[in-house]
Amino acid sequence: MGFLDKLFGKKNEVSSGGSTIYRYEEQKGRELQIPESEGNYMEEIETYFDGLFPGRESFVYHEILSDIVHIDIHIMKPTTEQPFYVAFTTGMSDKPMNIPQEIPEKERRELELAELYMFLPGEWDLGGTGKTGGEIPPQQFWPLRCIKFLARFPHMYQTWLAWGHTIPNGAEYAPLDDSVGFGGLVLIGGDGPLGGMTAKDGRKINFYGMVPAYKEEIEYKLKYGMEGLDKVFREKGMSMIIDPERPNFCADFTEVLD
Repeated sequence: MGFLDKLFGKKNEVSSGGSTIYRYEEQKGRELQIPESEGNYMEEIETYFDGLFPGRESFVYHEILSDIVHIDIHIMKPTTEQPFYVAFTTGMSDKPMNIPQEIPEKERRELELAELYMFLPGEWDLGGTGKTGGEIPPQQFWPLRCIKFLARFPHMYQTWLAWGHTIPNGAEYAPLDDSVGFGGLVLIGGDGPLGGMTAKDGRKINFYGMVPAYKEEIEYKLKYGMEGLDKVFREKGMSMIIDPERPNFCADFTEVLD
């Protein structure tokens, strides 16, 4: 089972917690779609993150072959004061996402553009300039694979991503990697400056943090909404730095959801 397996089939259901569940048709036999443009906001986003996390060395994993949008992953190296990696995408905001029509037009426009970010352990070795993802051990590369997948996902399936959206890794919540027990991903919104930026053309670019999650945590969110899961994360003191060995904060949630 892989990403999106659980999402294929009947479209748009609502969970008991009020979360809309989007399901999509599997795209078989589609041809590669070369991006119409690339890097529309790349320099502005790079400058913005340099301002948020100053004094860091950085490099970019450039995408060689792109489909629909050109997704690059920017890696900012740890510092003594902040001993963790910062990784963020560019290219996701090259195209607007397909925001549901039931959302007011002004709000839709505010939500159309987005990029993703995450924090990774400083002791990991994520390579450097001139290296490829294939040189990184799988147990450290899987978050990069996930964030790249998510950045292209809304454009490939004509949908959207925002705070509180969860993506299971297949119907059985298969592990994101053999080295971890996480069965999916959840997007959180950054507070303050990490919530987004306004580009020079006046468009808002939202930033969403990618957090790996266990099956029970995602099911808990479907039952009690993102506000409920966010409360659990805060009460448990979950670190924003991805910890492959962190405990399942909803391990006791055993309710079977349809």
